Amino acid sequence: MKPIRNILLIALALLIQSTFFGKLDLFGVRPDLALIVMIFLAGESRASELILYGFLIGFLQDVYSPEYLGYNAFSMSLTAFFLDLIKERLTVENYTVRLFTTLVACLLHDAVYLALVTSFETATLVSLFFRESFPGAIYTAVLAVFIVTVWKWAQAGGLFDVVWEIMGNGR
Repeated sequence: MKPIRNILLIALALLIQSTFFGKLDLFGVRPDLALIVMIFLAGESRASELILYGFLIGFLQDVYSPEYLGYNAFSMSLTAFFLDLIKERLTVENYTVRLFTTLVACLLHDAVYLALVTSFETATLVSLFFRESFPGAIYTAVLAVFIVTVWKWAQAGGLFDVVWEIMGNGR
């Protein structure tokens, strides 16, 4: 039952990303909801499952740009492998660690993807990376922490517990 739930979660993230967040970009930068879902799945999936989910996410993203077919699939699979290597740190209940992990995962995905798209042309790669990837990674990381906070709030039953935990005064 979990694989079906995970695939539906991936589909929902891609649907929301292509519709709702298409209108909510900040200065031309959009968050990567599919990567946030993959980080969520990293905490509960085995390595082989996570890499398959990464490939599926990347392949579905590649459908939007068939001239670069396979680039997202490869970079998401590689990012899933990276997330599996640091899986123990993803379960840490510290928001700074979550923010940093999401930021690094986004930057890794974008660096690999842009290297393939630009055919390793350094000037274009660096320009695109700092103009689009870095702000997008920050946006995604902040959104991921916000989503986790809201989720914990909903599970815990109150805003007070979440604010208390953010301040480092967990029970």
